[in-house]
Amino acid sequence: MILICKFLSFILSLIRFLSSSKNYAYALILLVFSSNGFNSFAQETVTPRIVKKIAHDSKAFTQGFIVDKGVFYESTGLYGNSSLRKYNAHSGKLIRKISLEDKFFAEGLTLLNDKLYQLTWKSGMMFVYDKTTFEIEEILRYSGEGWGLTNNDKYLVMSNGSNILKFRDPKTLRIVRSIAVTHNGLPVKNLNELEFVGNEIWANIWKSDLVACINSETGKLVRLIDFTSISEKIGDEDVLNGIAYDKEQDKIYVTGKFWNSIYEVSFNGL
Repeated sequence: MILICKFLSFILSLIRFLSSSKNYAYALILLVFSSNGFNSFAQETVTPRIVKKIAHDSKAFTQGFIVDKGVFYESTGLYGNSSLRKYNAHSGKLIRKISLEDKFFAEGLTLLNDKLYQLTWKSGMMFVYDKTTFEIEEILRYSGEGWGLTNNDKYLVMSNGSNILKFRDPKTLRIVRSIAVTHNGLPVKNLNELEFVGNEIWANIWKSDLVACINSETGKLVRLIDFTSISEKIGDEDVLNGIAYDKEQDKIYVTGKFWNSIYEVSFNGL
């Protein structure tokens, strides 16, 4: 019975994602998901276990989320309400916050070489900050939309809502290479907030409670993680959209847009 409930929960979450894509032909194909059948795909789906719950600002429209040395850094979006924030990772207490100009809609966030990189949605501008003072050191420019952002200790990795992830030089934003994220030859679209976890890229799938775990070399989908069991989603926008991996402690934290909690989570078999 427990397995059936988990499977039905996954189905409902997947349907919400597929319906948001407005691509019903693609939805039908993905539900069938190859000659092996849908059930074989479901076996590649895992669910989280809550280890700890930490307070989070329920007014924060989370777009980027990272952790480093006992501190959470968060990028929040919306025009007129975008910001960069720093929290105590143990208590959730706000340490520092700066607001962006009203004309900017902030997006993904990552930390590389002690610098914070923050995307904007449609402005084509990436802000580079000193991680301690939050002073802007540089503004880099790119074409197209900015959604999620992470790094592999050498290159920045960006998403734009499609199934394409672009690896960029952090000094110039020159595209070094791109990978297409697929499962059985089909594109996995709506990739949003990103985080490197080991050799995998974990990507929030927009407007769903699903996280895609992606092979960072091939772009192939390794598994899905279904966070329906801890989702605090109330409206269409209140979705899971923050993954933070603490390399030193080997811990995973997640949160979402307008969520009032951050969760430390673990997974059986991972």
